[in-house]
Amino acid sequence: MIKLRIKDIANAVDGRLIQGSGDSWINGVSTDSRTIKNGELFFALKGPRLDGHKFVDDVLKKGAAGAVVSAECGMRNAEFPLIAVDDTLSALGNLARYWRERHPVPLIAVSGTCGKTTTKEMIASILKTSRPVVKTEGNLNNLIGLPLTLFGLNNIHKAAVVELGISEKGEMKRLAHICRPYVAVLTNIGEAHTAMLGSREGVASAKGELFEGMGMNGTAVINSDDPWLAKMGSAIRTKKITFSLTSKADVMLKGEGQGGRPLGAVKGQEIIFIVMGEEIPVRLQYVGTHNLSNAAAAIAAAIPLGATREEIQEGLASAVPLRGRMEVVAMKNGITIIDDTYNANPLSMEASLKSLASMNGRKIAVLGDMLELGDISHAAHKYIGGLAQEMGIDMFFVIGNFSKDFISGATEAGMTADKIYEAKGKVGLVETLHGIMREGDNILIKGSRAMKMEEVVEKLQDTSCKTQVKK
Repeated sequence: MIKLRIKDIANAVDGRLIQGSGDSWINGVSTDSRTIKNGELFFALKGPRLDGHKFVDDVLKKGAAGAVVSAECGMRNAEFPLIAVDDTLSALGNLARYWRERHPVPLIAVSGTCGKTTTKEMIASILKTSRPVVKTEGNLNNLIGLPLTLFGLNNIHKAAVVELGISEKGEMKRLAHICRPYVAVLTNIGEAHTAMLGSREGVASAKGELFEGMGMNGTAVINSDDPWLAKMGSAIRTKKITFSLTSKADVMLKGEGQGGRPLGAVKGQEIIFIVMGEEIPVRLQYVGTHNLSNAAAAIAAAIPLGATREEIQEGLASAVPLRGRMEVVAMKNGITIIDDTYNANPLSMEASLKSLASMNGRKIAVLGDMLELGDISHAAHKYIGGLAQEMGIDMFFVIGNFSKDFISGATEAGMTADKIYEAKGKVGLVETLHGIMREGDNILIKGSRAMKMEEVVEKLQDTSCKTQVKK
């Protein structure tokens, strides 16, 4: 945890101490006046709805050790340290970079359209088998969250694994500047945040800034199965490690599924990766082909830090899905829910539908809108609807403003009306699901974060024991 003197902080953020003692100390950093703890430094950030400068008096009363501000706060307590800067968000990043430079441990940065959280968790699990690791918790992956993660570094840590998320061009360059990655991983390039980044090419360009932010001694981890990243990788002059599920690479998949079950179809299935020519069998607690790709990326990222065969095996075996990220929930009534509700974009939707299609039993997809897709929104939802039919989905439930597009794509691909249900609300959706569910069903539930599709999962779980399920 960060511990610094006020005057050192002022120097690090190119700020000016306008009141209080520079010799006082802080023992943490906070951007939230509601949760700030005694002795922490408060950064008064300005957002679209709230201005942190309005809460400086509040943090003083809660025992804050000082505040970083960019405007006059009218403080009555002249002993309370205030550091004035031009921009408090930039200052937060500058202090994080300063703290990172004082803790020069190998840092792995992970980004991509989808799979970055799972890959980050897998990498951290591998590394934790042999050393103390700091990693991104929750969704702290942006210009506010990354600094808060880095402030958790201390002298006991031997590695860090951070997740980087962006929505605008230039953000990745800034994030990379703050964290100075030793290893940079891009899982894939898909159509997410195209409303802000313009196109898939725009996404690739913005994400590619991560590789540009590495030093010459860094290592880029390249997904050879992604055409955008394969092209990007050919232009990178630093060290590279490639991974692939379909072709020759430094880390690649061996073999096919057994007993008619494709690789990745079931949790705990043995998977064999060929890592730098060596066969390493692993067992994953994840389902889905896309999670095999995430595991390959994690192995590739851990190699530059000296991960051994045993560490890879132990780390991947102990890594478990976070809630809402392809979490397989076996209910008491013999029905399986695949909770992939954390977020959605076309690439992750396709991957999740493929996972559902590989499962035994009836396949039911419950999909909510994919947001922030800009001009491609209608076409993207039609495409996913068509995929649902092509992959043999038995029942197709949709909810949200783009339901008509989901349905249009499905019917144009040949899905009959009796397999489709357009929900007007989540209560009605759950009631209808209960009316058709039977033992052995697999139900995928997925949508963008704002759709809050986890509420459907919760309602199904709450009522599953009370409902008579058909056999």
